[in-house]
Formats: sequence, structure tokens, C-alpha cells
Amino acid sequence: MATNKNIDQFIILTKKQFKTYLGITISVFLFILFFQPFTFEKFEFDNKLLFIAGFGLIILILLFISQIIFQSRLMQAEEEMSENSLHIPLYFFTQVVTTSLAFIFYIRYVGQTHITFDIVVKVIFITMSLPITLYLKNKLDSYQVRLKKLLHESRAMQDKLKQFSENYTNKFIELISENESDNFRLLVSEIVFIKSANNYVEIGYHDEGVVKKKMIRNTLRNVEQQLQEFNNFIRTHRTSIVNIQYINKLNKNFDTYWLSLDNTKESIPVSRQYLMAVKELL
Repeated sequence: MATNKNIDQFIILTKKQFKTYLGITISVFLFILFFQPFTFEKFEFDNKLLFIAGFGLIILILLFISQIIFQSRLMQAEEEMSENSLHIPLYFFTQVVTTSLAFIFYIRYVGQTHITFDIVVKVIFITMSLPITLYLKNKLDSYQVRLKKLLHESRAMQDKLKQFSENYTNKFIELISENESDNFRLLVSEIVFIKSANNYVEIGYHDEGVVKKKMIRNTLRNVEQQLQEFNNFIRTHRTSIVNIQYINKLNKNFDTYWLSLDNTKESIPVSRQYLMAVKELL
């Protein structure tokens, strides 16, 4: 079972990284071919071309070997979308060291070239392109995944908001008063705020583009219970409930918080008890 899992991980990573590996291999081959950082006087053109191709083959083989060694950690880091593990820097460091050593041995024993400090620096410079390219590629893939996730969440949120709007925009509610003649019936979407006022509650509501007020004899708790089925209302204070549709801004002055609302100068107090819930909505 473990062997099958390793094979599956290898196939998944290879499918994802093969184009990147091939791109790195071809780029290094072309870089050495055109810029000729190393001199190989003993080679004819055809042999020199084949020899330079060997650098690309070394890179391709070592990339796959390092992938096999670290593949379980790479899969884990990918699932968690995190690079905090020390195995990722070790993975990149191993690539640079093994590829540099392989290049130096290849130049020395196949290319029959004496190794100098200048050659070592050039080798390290070339091999550094491996982790840099892979890191940037993985970062780009990670951002693309996050972007797709955010777009999906955004569409889901828009659908919920649309459904939410459709659910309550055309619904009426009758706010009950102890004096039945004062019962107040209006659209749920027109309610802007509700405030406690001794034995009364003050209803702020939209009427022809203007926020008006009406007092009914009841308690804020009773009105809150009537509004429970509508999730567009939030308690902000022991004395206040507000329709989140009309929230404009959360204000602060020292330790005092209050909400400013659209189309009205009315201030809605926000107590510390409800502050976090209000902040999450904004």
C-alpha cells in the first residue's frame, strides 16, 4: 500500500512539474550553448553540442531524484498551502548542492577541463536557477489556487446575498404594540433601526426616501424575537438593533463606538459585548 501511495504521489507531482522541469532543462542548455560560460577546446561542434545537452540531462535526472526523496513533504506542503516546513528549503538546497557537484564532476572528467574557482562560481550561479524557478512557479500556482477559491467564495456569497435579498425585500412584518391600535405593519427591508425608549421602542424606517420614526409600546426583546427569522438585523447594544443593509461606518472615539447609517444622522451605539459581531460584518 505504501509503495502504491509513493507511486501515486510521484505521478501527481510529475504531471504538475514536468513542463517546469523540461523548461528549466532547455533554458540551461540554451544558456550554456549561447553564452558558453565554460570553454571546451577539445570538442568538435557535434560533440560539444552533445556534451552541452548532458548538462540538461543531469538537471532533469536530479530534479526527479530530489522529487522522489522529498515527494511526501512536497505533497504535504501543497495540501496545507504552506512553506513553513524546513523540508522545503532543504529540498531546494539539495538541488543546488547535488546539481553543482554533478556539473563539476561532469566538466572535470567528461569535459576534461581543469576546475577553477571561476568555474565553480559559474556552476553555482547556473544551478541557483533551479530552486528560484521552482519557487516562483509554486508561488504562482499557489496564488492561482487561492484566487480560484476566492472567486468561488465570492460567487457563493453573491448567490447567498441575492437569495437573502429576495427572501426579505418583499416581506411585511407587523410590529406588535401593547396598544393594538398602534400596531405597525411595514416592509422588513424598510426598517433601518430599532431603539429602546423606556416602555416604548422607536422604529426608524424608510418612507419615500426619508427615514421616519414611530414609537410603539413594547420591549426591544419582544421586537427582536419577531425579527429572528430575518438575518439582516443585528443587536449592537442593549438598547439598539440595526438593519445591516443601512450600516455606513463604524466610528470610534476613545472607548466609545457607534454606527453611522445611510440617509440619516441617527447614531447607533455599539457596546463591547456586540463589537466583535459588528466588526465581522464590516
